[in-house]
Amino acid sequence: MQGPCTLAAAAALAAGYLLYKRHKRMRAPVMELPRLDGKTCTPSEVCALLRSHGVVVIDEAVPGEVMDRVVAELDGVGGTFVGGKHSFAGHHTRRNAAKPLGESTTVQELAVHPTALGGGEALLGPWCKKVCLGTCSCISVEPHGALGDDEPCGSQVLHRDDSMWGASSWRWLPQTPLEGRPQLSVSCMWAVADFTAGNGATRFLPGSHTWYRDGDGYGEAELPPGVSDAAHAVQAAMRKGSCVLWAGGTLHGASGQRKGNTASRRGLLFIYNLGYLKPEHNFHWSMPHEVMMTFGERLLDLIGYTGANAVDHPWYRGPVYTQPYLGGGRGSTAGDGVQF
Repeated sequence: MQGPCTLAAAAALAAGYLLYKRHKRMRAPVMELPRLDGKTCTPSEVCALLRSHGVVVIDEAVPGEVMDRVVAELDGVGGTFVGGKHSFAGHHTRRNAAKPLGESTTVQELAVHPTALGGGEALLGPWCKKVCLGTCSCISVEPHGALGDDEPCGSQVLHRDDSMWGASSWRWLPQTPLEGRPQLSVSCMWAVADFTAGNGATRFLPGSHTWYRDGDGYGEAELPPGVSDAAHAVQAAMRKGSCVLWAGGTLHGASGQRKGNTASRRGLLFIYNLGYLKPEHNFHWSMPHEVMMTFGERLLDLIGYTGANAVDHPWYRGPVYTQPYLGGGRGSTAGDGVQF
């Protein structure tokens, strides 16, 4: 017969073991970001580092001249907005949301960059049939005084992009030895200008995509004991034409501009998510239909012009792209042999 002291000791031991397991999983991040050479790296290498670290920088994935084209095509285009004071969007930050995809052919090319997109699809692929492009934003963190405000430019709060879909409530999703806990999205930030420690380069907590509690989902901005933003976050400093990718569960945020810095931190953000999740941006309303019809097949697929089939067959084209409804006589076809 066990006495109350024995039961209390057993309970304390069990509680200590659970705390040990939690601390082991929610360990402090490494102090460097993994990097790959943009001229030689492969999607599988990108995926492997996303799995292990939750973030990876691809150095000089495209020539700097490509980013000069982005600037030339988007400068002067209306529709940018600035966040309110102390807001998540940032009162020192200009944003052009959803519209850049229809305004710049170079942005369209970057959305389907084979290494960046391929790495993201490899990470998300085990959890869905198709990946979709859910977000496209140009984000420019401006220096002090550039927007007529001398108030210091603070850092954005650390957050997980997967919180768009309430990621902390997805605790029932299974975990596998290879893929780990499912990620709902992969984000890719392109450096339209150099990202530096002084001009607001995005900061990350590497490994935070694996932090969770036994029997519970990870909190939207939960840090384990002994880990802090100031001590452990690592900035993704990178040259123009580079990009940084991160898993949807990785804690990150834009850094504030340092006093005395005069350069804008201009970035182009894509977020790719599991195909059955609602995208952040509705591209079908952010640009004219005739602009979308100039897109290549790959980009059309990413913004929802094809679906994931219950049975494998060629997906239809034709009238569904150009007509307001799928009218027609009995046995009529739409595109590649699919009958209605």
